Amino acid sequence: MRGVHSSLFHLWKLLLLVLAVGMAMPAPAASQDRILRVAASLQAPYQFYDLAHETEYLTGIDVVTFRRAAAKANLAVVINEMPWGEALQGIASGEVDAILAALRSPERELLGIFSVPLRFSQESLFLPPELHPDAASAKELLAKAARRGLRIGVVRDFELGGEVKDFREQYPDSVLEVSGLDQLIPALLAGQIDGFILDRYAGYALLDRYRIWDLEPHALPVYEATLGALFSKASVESELVERFNRALTELQVEGETKSIKRRFILSVMMDIALYGQWFEAILILGMVAFSISAVVIARNGGYSLYGALVLASLPAMGGGVVRDLLILREPYIFDSPIYVQILLATLVAGYFINRLFDLLHGRSLLFFDLVNVTLLLKRRLRPQLLMQLLDAAGMAAFSIVAITVAVEFGRDPLWLWGPVMAVLTATGGAVLRDMIRPDGADDMLRNGSWGETVVLWCLPLSFYLQYFGHSGDPETIFWALMICMLGIFATRIAFVTFDWRAPRY
Repeated sequence: MRGVHSSLFHLWKLLLLVLAVGMAMPAPAASQDRILRVAASLQAPYQFYDLAHETEYLTGIDVVTFRRAAAKANLAVVINEMPWGEALQGIASGEVDAILAALRSPERELLGIFSVPLRFSQESLFLPPELHPDAASAKELLAKAARRGLRIGVVRDFELGGEVKDFREQYPDSVLEVSGLDQLIPALLAGQIDGFILDRYAGYALLDRYRIWDLEPHALPVYEATLGALFSKASVESELVERFNRALTELQVEGETKSIKRRFILSVMMDIALYGQWFEAILILGMVAFSISAVVIARNGGYSLYGALVLASLPAMGGGVVRDLLILREPYIFDSPIYVQILLATLVAGYFINRLFDLLHGRSLLFFDLVNVTLLLKRRLRPQLLMQLLDAAGMAAFSIVAITVAVEFGRDPLWLWGPVMAVLTATGGAVLRDMIRPDGADDMLRNGSWGETVVLWCLPLSFYLQYFGHSGDPETIFWALMICMLGIFATRIAFVTFDWRAPRY
């Protein structure tokens, strides 16, 4: 028995030794031990620094797409900003392993290996609309621009195609070459150029950044091509490029690359569509409308000054604050205290106007009478018409604000989250307001059709923006937003005027 135990003991030691040796043996090197050094040349919306929570980080269509393809291929990457010319030199020497996206050219194919197409580029001539020449081809377009005495800015190291190359050689006095993208707008503002040639969406992003609204891309592109990631022949093996290609192709088949492109491009197009100032104006319209509505409610209900403030704050800011908290965004009122000031100013103005009416007309409903006469609907209108009109205006404006925020923060799918955020923003605060009113809760949740009206218009708008907005133009998007806003307002007023009721559960 002792011999048996001894044999088992030695066998056990042998097994432990085998296990120890196996554990001590080095594992096959993980592919992520190979860290790719990748160069990014800033060009929004493809490659740019974004500010989030006061921290800069590199993002954009190319950055996100490359990172996800690399992760899918089990590759680690470090992406650093680098001027375009310096990045190409790094590819040649092997100090840079890859450039995020580059147009094909014979010279560049000597330096590196192109991946499968990463995205499509449409180089366009940006000019004021009144200076757009009529042309049937890119060559004719550029020639007419030159003959009109227009000076066109181009970035020196950008590959823009044969037509632009011929244009540079044939009309050198009509071309101003700049060393970097950030020099185009200063040259434009200084009057050195009348326009520039740039990728369509990069041009829109550049104009949006500098808040320049009087340039548009010509309908006829001057050059179209696909871009791919450019890997250095000096430092990257072809097998690695093949792995990256397989991963990128899988992302394209799954539709993820389209989703990434749509998210970044649509936010730019939306911002241009609303011209920056339009967004602020719509937001202020909603706040003022809900604030005046609170003035009407407070006057009719005999509320205190503090009561009027609560009644105004809930619909004017409550829905937006809850929305921002849900998407982990700092509430907009902290970022822009001007909105709180506008609310307070509206309440103060309403208080003194009420006192003036008390002095001149007692407690006359002059506001309601004036509205009745203006609309010629006196027999159909209820005494609360003014409040309903203001609430409808606030609801319409806040719905557009919510859709814009959903686009900005890349809520996907937009057709779902756009209407959800619109309902929350446009009606959430008003629901809270009416819940604390003894006379208001039933109208909002039982008979008001508020949420139904918002969904009725915001759902098709969100569908359009998600599937067609990024490929359209800012003017079309602008009118789609305006139609939605006016539709919400008109539908809500129709419900009030004709005493319609929403479908019962």
